[in-house]
Amino acid sequence: MPSSAYTRSEHLRALWPWLPLWGAMALLAIFSHGPMPMFSTRTLAVAWEMWAHGHWLVPYINGQPYSEKVPLLFWMIHAGWFVFGVTDVWPRFLEVLFGGIQLVLASVLASRLFPSRPWVAKATPWLLMGLTYAFLFGQQIMYEVLLAVWVLGAILCLTPTSRRAEPRWWLFGLLVGAGLLTKGPVMLLHVVFPLLLGPLWNDWARRNRARWYGFGLLGLLLGFAILLAWAIPAGFAGGDEYRQRLFFTQTAGRVVDGDHARSLQNHARSAWTYLVWLPLLLFPITGWLRALVAVPLTLFRRPWDRSVVPALVIAAVAALALLVIGNLDLNVPAGIPQLLVCLLIVPLLVAILRQPLEPGLRLLVCWLLPTLLVFSLITGKQGYYVLPELGGAVMLIAAAIAHLRERHLKLAAHYALGTWPLALGGFCLAAFLFAMPALVASGRLTNVWMVDMAPYARFFAVVFIVLGVLLLLPGRGEMRRLAFAGLIGTLAVNSLWTLGAWHNYDFQPTAQYLGQAEASGLPIANLGRGYNGQYHFAGRLMNPIVRLNEGAGAPPDDEDDDDNPAIHDGDTLDEFARKHPDGVVISYTSSLTQNDLRYAHLIQPSFSSWLLIWDARTISALRAGRIPPEPKLPTLMYPRDYWRYKVVR
Repeated sequence: MPSSAYTRSEHLRALWPWLPLWGAMALLAIFSHGPMPMFSTRTLAVAWEMWAHGHWLVPYINGQPYSEKVPLLFWMIHAGWFVFGVTDVWPRFLEVLFGGIQLVLASVLASRLFPSRPWVAKATPWLLMGLTYAFLFGQQIMYEVLLAVWVLGAILCLTPTSRRAEPRWWLFGLLVGAGLLTKGPVMLLHVVFPLLLGPLWNDWARRNRARWYGFGLLGLLLGFAILLAWAIPAGFAGGDEYRQRLFFTQTAGRVVDGDHARSLQNHARSAWTYLVWLPLLLFPITGWLRALVAVPLTLFRRPWDRSVVPALVIAAVAALALLVIGNLDLNVPAGIPQLLVCLLIVPLLVAILRQPLEPGLRLLVCWLLPTLLVFSLITGKQGYYVLPELGGAVMLIAAAIAHLRERHLKLAAHYALGTWPLALGGFCLAAFLFAMPALVASGRLTNVWMVDMAPYARFFAVVFIVLGVLLLLPGRGEMRRLAFAGLIGTLAVNSLWTLGAWHNYDFQPTAQYLGQAEASGLPIANLGRGYNGQYHFAGRLMNPIVRLNEGAGAPPDDEDDDDNPAIHDGDTLDEFARKHPDGVVISYTSSLTQNDLRYAHLIQPSFSSWLLIWDARTISALRAGRIPPEPKLPTLMYPRDYWRYKVVR
């Protein structure tokens, strides 16, 4: 066999069996229910409006230019629609494809960083696909998984190969540009630190600093040139307000603090939020005791440098202070949490880089810790913002396990450091699922989700018993058993939720009703809650939905997840009813009344509350205390015969 053919066959064998397994599970999960509001439905709404109205340059949502996102993902969706037609099948398949590419790139990057430890490259995709959060969010039609592809690809361009030490600068610039067109300037935060700290981990960068930073800057400029090639004409096409938000406020709102930031975006959280979220983001690996022991043993190798102990003391004191402030909810001066996070992460970074670590570990540390610090200091925080770093995190864990096997044989094989805590958790969850129907029947468990999932719970209890037994097994293959259990367990939870609770998120009945109303020429209004496009694609709506205020100065709805949480200017309900008495109004309520069941055109669950569709005259009369005319048709209720309708008082 020619050497090139042999190499290709080796690469293909390296994908077995983790890539087919992950692909099958991901496809099963993403097609088990419809697109998820608000994440997936909002993306589809923007893609649909661009497609339906020919807005190929400027994204639109509900008839307005959408400055919060850049268009590369929408263009990719459009490319599939040109070939396959307008459905939600292609966007969902596209998301699974992105996830598969991310796993492959993570494996390739691991093999590049740890050439003498091939096990790390084999373990990395297994651990990454077993992460619960990454798998579940990877089923959303969103931007972060595609962004992770560009981030991993860009960092891969910076790493040396056996044949070439100098980075591939032009490809680095193109991938940075693709990332900028996927999520905007935040792409830089994911890749800038491996570039800035290059001499700390890359021998070629250390010997050729001027060339490294010069061509690195040119690569970044190439990426920005790609972004500006779209942004400048789009800014002029979208108008003054769109241009202002595109170039300034929508990014600044996720960075700056204070009241002004809250008027620009609604994801402001404490500086220590990501530190608290780390165990959840890395679950189930955080329940693997061997990984928890391996990472510090790998990063802090004796004999320690004299500066390591003081740095660790400073980091420990900062961590303790954050723990006290967070648990006691202390009101501390502005800037103190950010300072403490800096005093935690920066000394850790310094202490680790003072260790005699191999280049691969040094790159991961130079990438992950500074990025975590910057994202912690930024005001806006969401768990999926750091999704591109999860590949690097599991790479670090895999390398630490490999190091443990080489230098601490007893710890690497000791059963006490295995996956038994996860097994116990699986057995506890199985016991709860088995008892759930009885707890619901006795009235001791009244949560709506639990009641809805109770009929299916015992079937899934068996799954978690089997997974628990699998995690208790000793011997070889512990990492793969962990990853397999994480993947199957996450799929099982997703399936149980789909069977029992998906109707709370399935807006298809509402969207179809609104589509028929629009086809009849009726105007549509959304009352009291910010509209995120959740009905536009499923209903194939062509016109904007009017956003109504409950009244002058009404506060935002608690479940409003609009990109701009400010109260929308526009008509009140009474004004809309006077102008459009036959118009359609969508309203939301936390509890139903008999009048709702009697007069509404359609009712369905909506998250933890209810969604109702009315004609404008009827709901306006009810809100004013008047009795409206008797409806001509009975109220449509979805799901039919749902038990919650029978307990309305």
